[in-house]
Amino acid sequence: MIKYINSIKIFIFSIIAVQIALYFFGYLRPSIIYDYIDFFPFTIIPAFIYLYLNIKKITNRIYFYLSIYLSAVLLLFPIAQIFDAKFLTTYSFPSYLENRELNKDSEYLLVIDTSGSINLNTFNETGYTADVIDKPGNIGYPEAVETLVGEPKAVLFREIQTSTLLKVAGWNVNIGNKNMWQLNLISFNSEINLDNIKLNDSRIAGTGSIFLGEGLEVEELKINGNFEVRVSEDLAVVVIGKVETPASWIGATIGYLNQADEVYKLKIIVEDGSDVKFYDEEEGS
Repeated sequence: MIKYINSIKIFIFSIIAVQIALYFFGYLRPSIIYDYIDFFPFTIIPAFIYLYLNIKKITNRIYFYLSIYLSAVLLLFPIAQIFDAKFLTTYSFPSYLENRELNKDSEYLLVIDTSGSINLNTFNETGYTADVIDKPGNIGYPEAVETLVGEPKAVLFREIQTSTLLKVAGWNVNIGNKNMWQLNLISFNSEINLDNIKLNDSRIAGTGSIFLGEGLEVEELKINGNFEVRVSEDLAVVVIGKVETPASWIGATIGYLNQADEVYKLKIIVEDGSDVKFYDEEEGS
């Protein structure tokens, strides 16, 4: 039994080390501490008994079965969090918000200024939805503040006060393509997908990747920061500024054209000091 006890002890401390590594690699949120605490009769108390038996060097049958039990618990909780198990305290705090009742006849200015990441997509309705990116980070849960007067009406996303252990990498934001939007975004390590939507002149700053799809309708888009931009082969654009483009793009007086035989539909202005690389859709995929 002693041989098995030593092996299980190594296994337990290995699981703890793996959980710490998963946090630093961005897979496990530190809110798992809350999960363990809220189930303390099944987690904390057995752990204290286990530590006490270790300190007293008691290795009887109770210690053996307790070691197996703790191994199972330490495996269960991180796996449950990775798969978004709803019984965990981590997921008992509301993070999702939506408003699908925006007026189709109004223009909306989406304002996001965050040090975290934004995954921006569109959907075939009016309004917007938002939720957290379920990875560890330093960004609080989102809230949306709307203005009711003026044009465009503003939809401002900002952080609410959030426990340090519950903070996340950023937000998943979806905007409805049945509204007219103008974007003013600052975020980092973001994924911004613009397709099947009509925008007024917009600005995106920060770092990450941008996809410009065939269904995007906007006259001018300003980009500031470090981005990789994929452009649909069916969207004719002109890029103005110091950038890297595919060899097939044409350098013209006005800028870089991805389709020399088409009139461009979108003008992209890359602001000074930026590091932006453009790819054709198939190259960036």
